[in-house]
Amino acid sequence: MTRELPKRTYGKTGVRMPILALGGAGVLQDASRTAEAVAIIREAVEQGVYYLDTAQQYRDSERIFGEALDGVRSKVFLSTKSARRDYDGAWRDLENSLKRLRTDRLEQWIVHRVSYPHEIDRLFAPDGAIKAFQQAKEQKIVQYVGISGHNDPQVIRTAMERFPFDMALIPLNPTEPHHPRTFAKEFLEYARRKGVGLAVMKVIGVGRLVGEGKFTVSELFRYALSHPIHTAVILPNSLRELRELLAAARAFTPMTPDELRALEARAKPLTDQVAGMYHQWP
Repeated sequence: MTRELPKRTYGKTGVRMPILALGGAGVLQDASRTAEAVAIIREAVEQGVYYLDTAQQYRDSERIFGEALDGVRSKVFLSTKSARRDYDGAWRDLENSLKRLRTDRLEQWIVHRVSYPHEIDRLFAPDGAIKAFQQAKEQKIVQYVGISGHNDPQVIRTAMERFPFDMALIPLNPTEPHHPRTFAKEFLEYARRKGVGLAVMKVIGVGRLVGEGKFTVSELFRYALSHPIHTAVILPNSLRELRELLAAARAFTPMTPDELRALEARAKPLTDQVAGMYHQWP
């Protein structure tokens, strides 16, 4: 009998969330590989992966997810994102996302990749996007509203002080603590105190942490889930990679503090090419 994926309570939402979530970029946004992407998504759902993450900006990802979820929509926690900072643009993104995903509702809608203070000002302007997110939740088109960012934890924290986000999506891997704007220290404790659902990305360092002389997928997964987070959003680019992630999730045991520090020490030389890279993304 296949072991069930471990679950954690997703902050104040109360949702029991599997510790592995499916990211929607890479092969899952490539129209030329639709059949392969659909097979990955369907197997993930069959194996108990519940949280599916996509975005308006991920090329054909939403359309591919919409096709893959035909007949199984009720089994998943579907999350997409909008990077629009204005009210009208955010609503257009939501309408387009629903059409592409072939659904009339979302479990989660995320303000995508918030990086700089001026974006906060625009989001919260009278005609800013936050109003669209709030109204979509009030109208029960979306159940939960989140925020994501991989640049500056203080910017995400500022936004969270101004709006009751249900969750945050942030980067976490063993290079992250070495970056001067790390999310791996004070922000994790802040999010825990706020009681938000906490999902992490960049767990395998955009692929740059895996390989000969580096780390295994299992090590990186254990590293992330040994922190006070709820789920890791990871993109598998093949069925083989998905099965490797499923095995890592089912076999998960937390690392000791010494094991965590040892991984961070090994990762430090890779900081510029991993955390240093995505912290610069807009």
